[in-house]
Amino acid sequence: MSGWPAWDTAFLEAVNLGLNHPVITRAMLFITEKSHWYPLLGAGAVLLLIAGRNLPRRTGSVFHRRNPRTVLFGLLLCVAIADPAAYRIKKAVRRVRPCRDEAVAAGLYCPLYTPGRLGFPSNHAANSASMAVFLALCYPPLAAPAALTALLVGFSRVYLAAHYPLDVLAGWTMGGIVGTGVFLLLGKRLRSIGIIGFANRFRFRQVVPEDTLGPEWESLGWSSLDGHPVRGWHLPGEAGLLVFIHGLGGSMTSRAALAEELRRRYRWGALLVPLRGDASHPVAVTSGGVLEPMDVLGALVRAAGMGYGPERTVLYGVSMGGSAALKAAALAGDAVPGILVVHGGFNRFFAAAGKKLGGLGTRLLRWAMPGGAVRDLDSFEAATYAGLCPDRVRLVYISAEMDTTCDSSHGEEIMSRRSGSEVWVLPGERHPDRSNACSPGLLAAFEGIRAMQNERPAAGNGGDL
Repeated sequence: MSGWPAWDTAFLEAVNLGLNHPVITRAMLFITEKSHWYPLLGAGAVLLLIAGRNLPRRTGSVFHRRNPRTVLFGLLLCVAIADPAAYRIKKAVRRVRPCRDEAVAAGLYCPLYTPGRLGFPSNHAANSASMAVFLALCYPPLAAPAALTALLVGFSRVYLAAHYPLDVLAGWTMGGIVGTGVFLLLGKRLRSIGIIGFANRFRFRQVVPEDTLGPEWESLGWSSLDGHPVRGWHLPGEAGLLVFIHGLGGSMTSRAALAEELRRRYRWGALLVPLRGDASHPVAVTSGGVLEPMDVLGALVRAAGMGYGPERTVLYGVSMGGSAALKAAALAGDAVPGILVVHGGFNRFFAAAGKKLGGLGTRLLRWAMPGGAVRDLDSFEAATYAGLCPDRVRLVYISAEMDTTCDSSHGEEIMSRRSGSEVWVLPGERHPDRSNACSPGLLAAFEGIRAMQNERPAAGNGGDL
């Protein structure tokens, strides 16, 4: 007892004796027993994997901004660090629990048997606080219930005379430090979809928030070539039409700013096309570019019906959307666009995945994806369709110098099947996404594309822009 403050024992007696009641005792015994929390924790893990299976996003529900598998790993890591750390401090400090100290226990109500004799700090408090802090940092709306749970666990240990208040306070402090440290350690992984999350794109509809469009945009309906009714967006223009095809897990509105800038510069209109897996498409999951050409073809037919002839149409696809647009152009017949721009499209899907994930990661991705999707993507080669595109289509592949997914080798493989095609490289840029949707380099590339449309080709046969 020497060296410990008197209020520590006084507070213990006030809680243990002053609040003693059979109903409270039963509740505290239930709360303090770890096995009673297992069903709740298991149900929470299942709900997290189900409700949080969608892609993490900067906007939309806060529960879709974290990788749920990383969250579960982080919770386990919190306990794996906090529990043995608290045990080691116990052995160093060697403070005896009040219920195991005969001189102290004689004046307390001790309904709980604790096998361990040492009490500072509380493992219960450290473990519960580490998980509570980590969970609150991941999902701020859960901060209050997580904190309340940790508070009740710590309080139960004092009420049952298993710990002094200082034991619990020390455990909470240690747990808070561990939870914060684990959150900082896993920060990048918490924001990434991971391999399983990527594979889930082929199993579940994803939550992909769309940008808010201005009043100049009009909602437009049509059908994919295989009969699925969809709704996209049309920006009227006089000089031509940009038909935008988004990438895997992307949003059709992610290039709205680019379309508005092209209309301001060149008086182009735009048609934003939803693909399978998009909220505006009845098919819930993507095929990775195998069936999406049916969506692209439906949009090209709709554009032709609106009076945009091939010579006035630029088909622009990014990432997977570029590969799907290439296949669609090869099959379009009279609806074929005058210019096809493939921006960061893959030649073979798993070859692109290998550049990002490495050999082991790619094998795990193939294992996690549905077998049918793997077989379809194994047989899909974008270069084949480049060779089948009609000669009247001007074909441009835009690559990014710092693209680690679809580097210029994909463009070179695709364009090797098509004479007269060009590969342009955007210096200093990465794989196309929402952040570089309207970059200066891309706008410079569209200057060359506009020259093509006006039959004034940009000089040279490729290179840096």
